[in-house]
Amino acid sequence: MGSRGWMIRKVFSQTVMTRFAIVFPLTAALAIYAGVAADIQPRELDLPRAIRLELADGTALPCTVRRWDGVGLQGSCGLVGWERIKAGPALNALRSIVSDRDSEGCSDAAAVVVSLEPSGPAARTALEWARKAGADAARLERVRRDASDLSVARAERARLEASQRLARLTPEAGVFAPGPWGLLTPEESAIVASTMLEEARALLSRAGGSATLHQTAHISFLAESGDAERLKDAARLEGFYRVWVARFESARIVVAEQGAIPVIFVADRDRWRLLLAVAFEGEAAQHRDAVTIYPPTGEPPTRRPIALITPDSDPSRAQYNQCVGVARAMLHLAGTAERGPAWMNEGLPRVMATLQVPAAGMDLVLRERGLVAVRGGSGFGAVLSAPYSDAIWRDDSALAYSLSYMFVRWLEENAPVQLLRYAKSSKQAESESARFQRCFAMTLDEAAAKATKWFQTND
Repeated sequence: MGSRGWMIRKVFSQTVMTRFAIVFPLTAALAIYAGVAADIQPRELDLPRAIRLELADGTALPCTVRRWDGVGLQGSCGLVGWERIKAGPALNALRSIVSDRDSEGCSDAAAVVVSLEPSGPAARTALEWARKAGADAARLERVRRDASDLSVARAERARLEASQRLARLTPEAGVFAPGPWGLLTPEESAIVASTMLEEARALLSRAGGSATLHQTAHISFLAESGDAERLKDAARLEGFYRVWVARFESARIVVAEQGAIPVIFVADRDRWRLLLAVAFEGEAAQHRDAVTIYPPTGEPPTRRPIALITPDSDPSRAQYNQCVGVARAMLHLAGTAERGPAWMNEGLPRVMATLQVPAAGMDLVLRERGLVAVRGGSGFGAVLSAPYSDAIWRDDSALAYSLSYMFVRWLEENAPVQLLRYAKSSKQAESESARFQRCFAMTLDEAAAKATKWFQTND
């Protein structure tokens, strides 16, 4: 394969190692947490102690405790982290299982309590308990340092756990480079295309599948089924790509080609679940049509798209799903990879796909939940101000998708060029609200009010 083949193998190897680091962030978090909490040694109780834990959410949890450390209590109730217990009840629990004659145990227990409440009655009582058990001034100072370390480690663990949960929800919640894409030479584009195709094949292999490649100028369509219909799918996606490149160009937005976009179309739902699990620990229930991932490749790492498509027995719905995935990839490559608000990032790919495949009937499906909400008086406010970490995306994503789609569809029908400029033009160091007003000549609130009024009387 020569130097080009060496480069592809090198990039792929780096990608696999980087992916391994990304897929298991919680392992790193626990390692950090354990390291910081190393001075709080795990303690096994000579005799298990039955206690009643008062949790921070107001519930009571009976537990036969067998072990405790800087992370939490462990026993018949499993592992209960200290972050689930307020300082006062934590002190009560620890005093019931740690002997007053155990000076080191009392000091470590005091560090746990102070880590939950650095000042206040529980912290003062815990420090006095440790002092009476034999802790001198130097040992009490170490208790305070241990408490600070525990608190920092606990916050870092919570942050990484939240990041992992968000990553499972959608790869779109990541942080993307704000700078414009560089244009590749034909030789560079060929190398990138081969690298990304190899990455896509390896991903499918890790999910236990293999695929036939249907290649067009801008799409590398990998399908587990090798029948002729898949070749037509690839051709249709090529047409979709060209239509939207022209529309972006009319809005003076450059789609920076980064080699052909890999598209993986699996045969059944079992493979789909496996594919998402190995790709980013994703949950199939969260992704009804498609999900696009961005594995880092090269030096420095560049996050280019691979579209993963939900299988569907309805050919039109399958085509719609394919268009959603490719639309995401195109938006990633248009102008800058930096994301706008979640409602735009979710609504626009589905608007692009419904316009391309009206026979799928997804326009009515996507409007259904949102119409009920808007006509019930909720409006669009619940989603227009919500980042991916917000409750509406976590707990009722169907409603969030629906409202996002409806609002973006309304914008597309009233100001299609301005919509693309708002979605992908430079932010020019301005706020999101200022950028919206610059692009649409009205505020976001004004647009939401007009869209609400329209949808209250129109489907």
